[in-house]
Amino acid sequence: MIINKNKMRNLIKIFYSYFFIIFFLIIVSFFGRKLIQIFPHIPKEHDFQLFIFGSILFLGYIINRSSPKTQIPSFVWLIFAGLSIQPLLSFFIEEKGIVKMMVEIFAAIILFASGLEIPFGQFKRWFFPIFSLSFFGVIISSVSLSFIIFYLFNFLGLIENNTIIISLVLLSTALASTDPTAILPTLKNINLKRNFLKEIAISESALTDISGSIFTRFLLLSFAAQAATQKSIIDYFLPLLKKTTYDALALQIISGIIVGYFGYYLIKTFYQSKKTEYHSHHEIDPSLLIFIPIFTFFLGNILGGAGFLAAFSAGLFSDLNEEVKKSFVFYDQFLNNLIKPVIFVILGAMVPISIMVKMTFLGILIGLIFMFLIRPLVVVISLFPWIIKGKFKIEEILFLSFIRETGVISAVLLIILVDSGIVNENLILSLGMWIILLTLIIEPPLTPLLVKKIGLEK
Repeated sequence: MIINKNKMRNLIKIFYSYFFIIFFLIIVSFFGRKLIQIFPHIPKEHDFQLFIFGSILFLGYIINRSSPKTQIPSFVWLIFAGLSIQPLLSFFIEEKGIVKMMVEIFAAIILFASGLEIPFGQFKRWFFPIFSLSFFGVIISSVSLSFIIFYLFNFLGLIENNTIIISLVLLSTALASTDPTAILPTLKNINLKRNFLKEIAISESALTDISGSIFTRFLLLSFAAQAATQKSIIDYFLPLLKKTTYDALALQIISGIIVGYFGYYLIKTFYQSKKTEYHSHHEIDPSLLIFIPIFTFFLGNILGGAGFLAAFSAGLFSDLNEEVKKSFVFYDQFLNNLIKPVIFVILGAMVPISIMVKMTFLGILIGLIFMFLIRPLVVVISLFPWIIKGKFKIEEILFLSFIRETGVISAVLLIILVDSGIVNENLILSLGMWIILLTLIIEPPLTPLLVKKIGLEK
């Protein structure tokens, strides 16, 4: 009887959390739209714009407090929040150049944080499987998803011009990235028999973000430089096979690692492990951990376009410094409560709702194919040499296939693509949004059930 009462209380709490968030977003949307109707010129007022930007942080606070009691991650609720206040953010969304610059800086900080969270020793030990998943996996995922979307669109007669094809190729590459920030909450509640699988999942997802951003940028620059009139979908990926591409890629990797190590050197210099007089009287100042990813991103872009890799490398090397770890609690809160809410709310505000609704069937179909066919295919092919050697069991491959949520970096890349001006903005945002939403809604609750079912849990 007591158990039944406890279950009932838990169900009531869960229902209340869902009801509160949905009701809150409906109220915000209603009054926001009414305000624009009564005062149509108010979005152009600078004071109002500052107020709305601050309100995004308030939305993030409310959702971050309420969403843990639901089965839906906070990222999804934040996207819904962006959809609900679209009219209030119209002034902001119109300035795509400013939005792009802001989300690139935010992405650099997120990737730096991803590097900090990866144990450097485990990363070195499993480097080759991680590299294979993140490098070859991105290529396999991009090409496979492009083929499926292209032939599906072609069958339905939706290929109107080359811009549509270019949009599908770039969308597929942007969505190849996975999201360690979405994976971490799921992994915290799973106790695996072989814990190194967690380290591989986190490390691979962070490095996949780098590969996805690099390949997306390469193709974007290639398509922007010359008109694409290829006959086959595979021809659109040919720029990745040119020697000049690999020379540029080698330059990016080298310059990114060097700049990243320089960033780590600065951190090591200022966060000395020995106790100084300053450290003994004050808390460690985390402001350097905000400056370093921005600085390395800027310097890396100047020295070969490796800004994201430089920011990630700086964080990865800094895992060795104990003083940095003392500051990371604040840094983690800064990411979850400021940076990520802004990115997902802005993405939600940019999506054309009417077109997204029209693409519901296609979006759900492609999202399911992406999760349950392409993702497992990517893991099997990328890790095939280690599967043959017996390093991974079939159950573990299955686990790694379904712990690959698409999230914040893909969202950033979608915004960058929209700013480029060479893609179909409505297609990129609508279809991309469906796939991001589905991976974030389905995979987090599915993964713990899968782990128990296949016997990986202790």
